[in-house]
Amino acid sequence: MSLREQFIPDLDAVFINTAEMATWREFRISDGQGGFMVFTAKCVWDKEAAKQQPVVTIHGVYMGDVICFIRHSDFPRAPVAGEIMYSPANQPWEVLTNTDEEGMYQLALSMTRSQPAYYGGN
Repeated sequence: MSLREQFIPDLDAVFINTAEMATWREFRISDGQGGFMVFTAKCVWDKEAAKQQPVVTIHGVYMGDVICFIRHSDFPRAPVAGEIMYSPANQPWEVLTNTDEEGMYQLALSMTRSQPAYYGGN
């Protein structure tokens, strides 16, 4: 059995287990047609991991406020950098990056920006 084959069961048994590291969170994202989808999913919501990301030296800020790990199968579609999602349903988060990590999305999220759709539109 390869390391990859051994890793997948550990995602469910440990990493995405609510008794271990994961929590249930409510998400609200755009449905692409002017409305929203609301769903609840297990994820790892890690503020400490965000502090360990590389620091942007020009601005001296962390790359996001939280790192969210969520399974592909639990998210209705792939999140896109620059979009706003809500979790819980009324707290806006901007998706800074989306990295594919062994069947999971690793999302760097920021709640400090406002009106990201207007950046560069001057």
